Order: sequence, then C-alpha cells, then structure tokens
Amino acid sequence: MLTCAANVCYGWLMYPLKTLLIGCTDDVLGDLRRELTNLSVAIESEHLDVRSCLTFVLANPADKRLLVFYPKSAREIGQLERLNELVVGQPILALIDPTNDPSLMVRAMRAGAAQVVRLPLQADDFRAAMTRIAIQFGNEVAQSRVITVWGAIEGSGCTSIALNLAAEIGRLRKAPCLLAEGAANFGRLANYLGITPQETIGDLINDIDRVDVERVRRAASKVDDNLHVITGSHSGIVPVDMTTENVLRLLNYAKQLDDVLVVDGRYNYEQLDFEFVAHSQQLVLVAQPNLSSMYGLRRVLDLLAQRECLTQQFVVINRYLPNSKEFSLRNLEEVLQIPKLFSVASDWNSFQAAEIAGQTLRRAAPHSHSLADITALARTMLGMPSATHVVGWSFLNTWNHVVHSLSLK
Repeated sequence: MLTCAANVCYGWLMYPLKTLLIGCTDDVLGDLRRELTNLSVAIESEHLDVRSCLTFVLANPADKRLLVFYPKSAREIGQLERLNELVVGQPILALIDPTNDPSLMVRAMRAGAAQVVRLPLQADDFRAAMTRIAIQFGNEVAQSRVITVWGAIEGSGCTSIALNLAAEIGRLRKAPCLLAEGAANFGRLANYLGITPQETIGDLINDIDRVDVERVRRAASKVDDNLHVITGSHSGIVPVDMTTENVLRLLNYAKQLDDVLVVDGRYNYEQLDFEFVAHSQQLVLVAQPNLSSMYGLRRVLDLLAQRECLTQQFVVINRYLPNSKEFSLRNLEEVLQIPKLFSVASDWNSFQAAEIAGQTLRRAAPHSHSLADITALARTMLGMPSATHVVGWSFLNTWNHVVHSLSLK
C-alpha cells in the first residue's frame, strides 16, 4: 500500500515493534535513524543483505519485528518476496527510490511489502507508514490526550487555569503532564514561574526542520514532579513562523513526551487556532461573569459550531461569585444553552500568593476554593469520580457497617 503525507496522531511512548534494517546504505541511514529515534523505535540490528538478516532472525526468534528493507533493483525485489514468505507475520516496510526504476514501487507492493515509502525520506510520509503498520499488525495506538485552554476574551484567566489544570491532571494521574504555551512570540509562563528555559516554543518552531523528540524534551522545564512546561518567548516579542504545518509537527513531537498535553491557547482565533483545536481531544473555554466576556464566549461557541468542531468542550466561568443572581450558573446555562457549566471560585488572594511565589495553587494555597474547583474539573475531564462522590460512598459504607453491626446486638 502506498502512503501519502499526512498529519498523523501517534502516541506510543515506545514503538511496539523492534526493527531490523536491511540494505540501508549511508545515503538514507542518517534520515532513517533520526525518524526512527523520533518515533522511539528500537533498532535491533542492521544487515547488509537479506541473507544475513534471515540468519539473525532464525537465531533470535521474536514475536514482534518490523523489517525495513531498501531494495534497489528488480532482483532485490525478488529477495523481498522471498523474505516475506520466510518471515510470515513480520511486516516489511520497503524504501524505494523511484529514480532508479519507477516500477519498483508497485513491484514492492506485489512482493508483500506492508507499506512502501518513497525516497528521499519525507518525515510525515514515513511516520504515517510506521503508524499504519503498527495498527495493521494488531498494535493499538496509545491515544495521547491534547487539551486546549482558550479564553473567551483577553484577561479571562486562561493561563492560570491552564497551569493549575495541567498540575492537577499530572497529580491525579500520578504521571507527568506537559503544559505548552500557545503564545509563542510573547509568553507569560516563564516569568510567572521564574524559570529560564533552554529553548522556547518559538525557537523550536523557527528551526522545526532540525527539531526532534530529544530537543523538545530538553526544552521542557520541570515545575513539579508531574508537571513540565514549554514556554513562549520570555525576554521580548520574537517573530515566529506559526504555520499550521510547523505547529502540528511540533505537536506530534510533544505528544511523545507525556500522555497528556495541555496547551494554553492564543487569543487570535485565526484559522491556525481552529485547526489546532480540531487536533485536540478536549477544549476548555474560560470566561468571566460579565457581559463582555459572555459576548465573547457566545461568539467563540458560534464559530466552533460553524466549523462543526467535534472536540469535547468544557465551559468554565472563572472568578465566579456564587451569590451573583444575574450571572448564576443556572441563568448562564439557560442563556448560553449549555447543559453543564463549570465554575472556578473567585479567590484573588490565593492566585496572587501563587503568582508571587511562582508556584501552582497546590503548592502556594492548597486549601484554595479555586483549586478545589479546578481539581473537580480535572476529575471530570479524566473521567474520574468526584472527590465528594468518593468520600460520600466511603462514609455511607462505614455508616451501613455500623448500623448492621448494631442490629446484630
């Protein structure tokens, strides 16, 4: 099957098939090794020809292997066919240079190649082929979760919500969560947290052709045990080549670092921003309880509906005052025609303490009402029962046990 360039969602922390390289000469090895490294593929061995590869396979039987073969002639296509017959159940990816012989691409398919990739190697095409092979041969794609946080208007508190939501998701899952700043040319997170990153998102995007997973990993700063951040520019406004292709390439690298990626979105609402949301599993829309923010929220919701956005949406009223009659959750749900709104309590002192300390709410103000609301939101998004639900059942079970014990006396 021929592959075409595509923006692929792949999410293995380690590619599920060990890989053997066959006949891969120096002119392709550099690009090939780089892409395999970016996909976290373990290269088990490298072989000059099919014969030495078969000797290795027979001496080292394994359940899951991928054979990457570079046939350069019709004779070597014949070897590919024979290889396919001798290693039944082991997929073969053929690297074909059509300038040698255009017919080799079709011949490789007929000879049994699971996927055919054209040389010179194109990153998106190669990754699409690798993903398809893994799925075809019974390996489920690990779904990296991308959560985008948008503010209805500037000043909605989007960055604070995104930071603390990411921190709570990491804590609840007991696994690292990566927070990335969408405002690549002029960010806030680095100064907020008091960190000096090695590289920013702008640095990575502007040099995207030389970026790989390890470089993205080095750009991520550790904030807590289960929270890492990649920030925008922190020392001034820096021009960034924010094309859809560049942004999505960086997204695919970032998704390989942690299972959950939270993105503090921009306020631009350009085509790029909607394209990015379309590649997210969940979207958090943050508004404030005032008229201008409600108008902005309504506009964003309409734009998402016009684009038939399938991303799961969570609408959050930040800085919420429960005694407000005009902007009560029930009234807002009716006006906005949203069945469920979430709120984050107005708690200026806690957020101020966290900002001064350059910390998350969990660190600076663990008893904050705002933190409790953000934790409840994180639980809902992760499909976890609410904390009150868990405590309630625990208490109920204990009480039932006491009543039952008394009834026996």
